Amino acid sequence: MNIVSKFTVGSEDGIGQLFFLREAQIREMYANVTPPSGLLIYIKAELNYESAINELNDLSTQMIIVSVDNEPVGFAIFKHSPNFPDILLGKKALHYSSFFILPEHDLPEVCSSLWQKCLSVTKSYDAHWIEVLENDPLIPFLESCGFIKHTQSLMPPFDQRSFIMIWSKNK
Repeated sequence: MNIVSKFTVGSEDGIGQLFFLREAQIREMYANVTPPSGLLIYIKAELNYESAINELNDLSTQMIIVSVDNEPVGFAIFKHSPNFPDILLGKKALHYSSFFILPEHDLPEVCSSLWQKCLSVTKSYDAHWIEVLENDPLIPFLESCGFIKHTQSLMPPFDQRSFIMIWSKNK
């Protein structure tokens, strides 16, 4: 199994990979929450080509895709965000808007490859934060990387129970 994690830009290929993975992520997160018609409407709204290009071409946003045998199986998107947990006030913090691995590839070596690549490019940051649904299968992995559950929240758009998790360089 050849695992590679690398930066991906807002090219046709990069957007195609992102949309493939993002649709899988949305289906996993919300399939049991909303009727199929509502899910399709949400997916269509979220997979907007122009918005994706604008987001990925923003210098404060980075995307890393992990591939297994040249097939995309997961991704992380991180960016600077003006909204962050109060506990991070005064720290150089980065927001992970997504960290996702296809369930069939949720293997330690795949998750680790994606996380290590993220760490290699964010080493100048004091902290990272992410919001995940409380039943996200990656929570144990994130905790093994040093993320801690900071607070509970409700994640839009379907107000699902979630955790704000924080990773800090100086634990």
